[in-house]
Amino acid sequence: MISCEQALEITGAHFPQGPEQLARHLRLPVVCEPLVGVAGWCVQAHNTVICVNSNSPPSRQRFTLAHELAHLLLGTTPDIATNPFQSDTAEEREADQFASQLLIPQSKLEQLLNNELPISTKRIERIAKVANVSPVMAACRIVSSADELGLRNAAVVFLVDGQEKWRYSTKLSFSTESAVQLCNQARDAKGQPVRCKNTDGNIIVGSVFDGWEYQVLLVQLLPPEVASQESQEERIQRITLSIFGDDKSFRGSVSGCIGSIKSSCAGMTLEQAVQAFCTRYIGRRFQGEQARQLQSAEGQEFLRFHLRKWFS
Repeated sequence: MISCEQALEITGAHFPQGPEQLARHLRLPVVCEPLVGVAGWCVQAHNTVICVNSNSPPSRQRFTLAHELAHLLLGTTPDIATNPFQSDTAEEREADQFASQLLIPQSKLEQLLNNELPISTKRIERIAKVANVSPVMAACRIVSSADELGLRNAAVVFLVDGQEKWRYSTKLSFSTESAVQLCNQARDAKGQPVRCKNTDGNIIVGSVFDGWEYQVLLVQLLPPEVASQESQEERIQRITLSIFGDDKSFRGSVSGCIGSIKSSCAGMTLEQAVQAFCTRYIGRRFQGEQARQLQSAEGQEFLRFHLRKWFS
């Protein structure tokens, strides 16, 4: 068996398919079949086999695989895999944390966050999409790397019907009532981070996202100078309002033109795509005040932000 450090090198090199490539490297059979009541299991014998519940969502199947690989690499006895990050046993918690590293190596997490604090719901969702994991797993991965990411502390709270069901944190303590109140505030903010003062002088920042029948709250503890920074999503929301106001027709037309640039300008750099938009539409389709808005610094930033999805 290879070391944990070697395993992380392999998963980092093959991100986002790290666990799958690691299993191949170790020549471990991975069987996917319908299971009842469990996410998966691992039998350690002469021929070690990992079994994953094929009825689970794809992102959950990947976590189960990473979790069982973590047990093998850590040399701990696998238990029947159930809900991630909710076990009361130290060995299961350790396997969960290492599994999250196999799925999102530290260097990739820092690259995806791009030094942006506080962390918004959209950022969590983008990390999850790129890493091919669930937003819950992405949020828990952030919590486990709080120190390295510049957070004073962090926690994930899982709520059902407005009631806390479980939380994941290494050392952040707060009441259930505070979690519910922060979750409600973050929900009303429609995905934008909400901020409130903590008793120690730091700022508590909350971001919330929805699951099937639950809500997940990411709690971040940050110094005031960091917490007060505008997230990219907050800035784009402010810029969008500044450019379009309540003119839905104008915004819809711009969105349609951005889609046209996507389909007709393949192979261009980001700056070339922005220039192509301006050449094609400003002064022709968009004139007067609309043209002025799109040519402004904020208008150009808006175009770069949305075209960056397809151009680099």
